[in-house]
Amino acid sequence: MKLAKSTTTKFVLNPILTAMLGLSVSLSAQAAVSSADQDESMTVVTANRSAQSISDIAATVMVIEGEQIAEQAKSGVDFKALLANLIPSLDVGSQSRTNSGQNMRGRKTLVMIDGISLNSSRSISRQFDSINPFNIARIEVISGASAMYGGGSTGGVINIITKKGRDADGVSETWLGAKSGFNSSEDLEWQVAQSVSMNNENMDARLAVSYVDTGGMYDSNGDMVLHDVTQTSTQFNSQLDIMGNVGFKLSSTKRLELMAQYYDSGQDSDYGVDYGPRYRYISDPSKTIGMAEGYQLDDQAQSVRSLISANYSDADFLGQTLNLQLFHRSESLHFNPFPDFSSMSLGSSEQDTQVTGAKLVLTSTPTDALSLVYGVDADYEKFSATQNMYDIRTASATNGLVHAKIGETGRYPDIKNTSFSGFLQADYQIVKSLSVNAGVRYQYIEIDVSDFVAADQQYKVLTGQITSADAVPGGKKGYGNTLFNTGLLFKMSQQQQLWFNFSQAFEVPDPAKYYGRGTYDNSGNLTSSINVSNNPLEGVKTNAVELGWRLNQDSVSAQLVSYYSVSDKKVQYNKADQTVDVVDNDVRIYGLEGQLDYYLTGELSLGTNFNYIISEAKDSGEWQDLTIDSASPSKASAYLAWQADSLQARLQTMQMFSYEDSADNKLEGYNTVDLLTGVALPVGALQFGITNLLNTEYDTLWSQRAQSTYSSLIPNTSLVKFQGQGRTYSVNYSVEF
Repeated sequence: MKLAKSTTTKFVLNPILTAMLGLSVSLSAQAAVSSADQDESMTVVTANRSAQSISDIAATVMVIEGEQIAEQAKSGVDFKALLANLIPSLDVGSQSRTNSGQNMRGRKTLVMIDGISLNSSRSISRQFDSINPFNIARIEVISGASAMYGGGSTGGVINIITKKGRDADGVSETWLGAKSGFNSSEDLEWQVAQSVSMNNENMDARLAVSYVDTGGMYDSNGDMVLHDVTQTSTQFNSQLDIMGNVGFKLSSTKRLELMAQYYDSGQDSDYGVDYGPRYRYISDPSKTIGMAEGYQLDDQAQSVRSLISANYSDADFLGQTLNLQLFHRSESLHFNPFPDFSSMSLGSSEQDTQVTGAKLVLTSTPTDALSLVYGVDADYEKFSATQNMYDIRTASATNGLVHAKIGETGRYPDIKNTSFSGFLQADYQIVKSLSVNAGVRYQYIEIDVSDFVAADQQYKVLTGQITSADAVPGGKKGYGNTLFNTGLLFKMSQQQQLWFNFSQAFEVPDPAKYYGRGTYDNSGNLTSSINVSNNPLEGVKTNAVELGWRLNQDSVSAQLVSYYSVSDKKVQYNKADQTVDVVDNDVRIYGLEGQLDYYLTGELSLGTNFNYIISEAKDSGEWQDLTIDSASPSKASAYLAWQADSLQARLQTMQMFSYEDSADNKLEGYNTVDLLTGVALPVGALQFGITNLLNTEYDTLWSQRAQSTYSSLIPNTSLVKFQGQGRTYSVNYSVEF
């Protein structure tokens, strides 16, 4: 079997992509023409089903091909890490379950699967704990704010396109893999994945099952990495990803596609954090907190998602292209227990979200020079959160290892989020070398917050300390926004372009962490509160501009973009109780983003990408460096790759640079090196990898953020010191037949 070529990232997307809502990317896969009909310099994206040359791009966009994703994943590179390796604007990732703080251009990232958003009103950062790379065909990326994608896209958009039956080279694909640092018998991860596909003239289908079992993770010193007590770990974790889709060719212009996914990533660990007798180590910085056996907890950390969608397309609907998508997403996210010493309680939350939506896009070309994209989207979201409460005395007597459940309370107010949007986008070619695009989106969001008794008061009722407590009043708050974007593209030649664009984005900060707070007397009577009527949560609007240059030739692809974004408000976290507030301080983020891929010969290539970024907030009229809790550090990566008929190798390095904020708090930079190699066999292929080749000792970016974010709750910062995984070896056998 021929070994997959080590490919470079293509800068190929339709210019309308930067201004469309999430459906525009999602339907790129469902409504696309067969890849066999495309030229190598083309790719089919967006709802209009047109193959676009790289010279038509009017924004910072890129496509990460499936071969690139597979090469990294089969070589043992973590999913969040491989994204950071390949996407210049994306921060380096954690090695725990969370992607909290992994921003694009210093702002929030909208993550989608086939155009269906994984973001929610409750900003739980587990969007990358949602799919196994085995099921990914490609990833489409937009860097920077997008006017047409709705909330959560202030930093950019990552749309994960899943594999379809029509994309399969054969009828079956198999992955068998293992990964270890050889530190102990617990240091092993293994994977088995299998898909079956079919493809004929009128129907195609694919069914895939992937299972991954992960043991312990060990740092460069051979010690087990501490479980993430804040956002949870993926050590001693099993991941099941079941995905199926079927497509029907209804006529020469009409297609219907159905997709369903079930994803379950859950922890079952006998190892837990040793907090010391009566949790003393938390408040004693002289103690180094580590792992210990004997962990007993029935409901450990878990991410469970189900996703279904129906996509219908008609390439000749009243002379236009029509795309309609209906979808439903359901998720349940479990956390592990953590003590609250202010109320002497011990609880772990379970947070559930249900989202149902529809998206309609119409594309027309009234003239050869003018194209229009317009439509509507709507979705309805329900969020609820409960909290399992445990006997803190039992846990305290066992160094925080044994948990006996005593009941259940609420964690956050119930939130209902209704959103409706309409949009219009136009692209006009003034002359052959110059085109302009502009768009407008109106979005209305209504947040409905339930009445809620504060969580600590519910615990007092549960344990009999009080008989009842008042509820913080709920209510409704509406947000109506009109967002604009415009862009200008100049083709210096077929291979080289310049562009400028302006775009706006809007988001509502996490309402669950804002509302439902109150002050109570000793009898449970409410004396003051944060509620919808008296303290409505404000939204945040971001304006962004960028100026870019791109070159695409046979042997070289290069892109350089300067960007600037400013928001009118700042979302501020209260470290004492982990709630959010919105303050009237501007935040500006600007920088330089670049990428280069160069083929020295047909077999040898090298490349680099980087993001130099400056993040500042205005305080008392002065611009000051943003705090390390939220500022994105600059980063750069580089690689050297060699490809022969049956062998391939790639040496890659990632550098996160140090960052210091205005209060002299510092993020320490670090560098890692990976070696990825592969060999084609008579049947199938073997991929070998060594991640963290030099066995570098470092704290992950999330670890360093967490030490600041939770500083008011955790005096001993070693409790949130999550070191990076040490040198790790992997092997993967794959075959298609």
